[in-house]
Amino acid sequence: MISAVFDCMTFLQAVTNRRGPAGGCFTLVEEKHVKLFVSAEILEEVGEVLDRPKIRKSFSTLTDEVAQDFLDHIVETAHAVENVPSAYHLDRDPDDERYLNLAIAAQASFIVSRDNDLLDLMKDDSFRKAYPNLTIVDPPTFASHVRAEIAKTTGTN
Repeated sequence: MISAVFDCMTFLQAVTNRRGPAGGCFTLVEEKHVKLFVSAEILEEVGEVLDRPKIRKSFSTLTDEVAQDFLDHIVETAHAVENVPSAYHLDRDPDDERYLNLAIAAQASFIVSRDNDLLDLMKDDSFRKAYPNLTIVDPPTFASHVRAEIAKTTGTN
């Protein structure tokens, strides 16, 4: 099974537009094609972002109830990893370390993000050498990859 860590903005995009690429990624988790990993630190950040007045103003359908239901659904659907060690330091954006460290601890195959600080690590030879089994991609790329893998295993195209 394909394993992944979603960054906070992927969760935000998923809850605000279930028909968009990030929403499609979350649907693949719900359909059990993807094993999603979370940590308490990431859940806390997602909750804080979903509660921001600026976010709520931009997405009028994101009510307290919708946000709480989505957080509860993440907890029910994802696999929680406790005690995530600090394995990687990202000087460029230390806040993104939580995703890298969770992916490393969970031995996830993917981090799904639109954050250039994370995506640019795919161009970093030392990162690629240290973590050859970890790929960082945006939601459309991830969804396409997963769908291609599903097609291979089911024999459909």
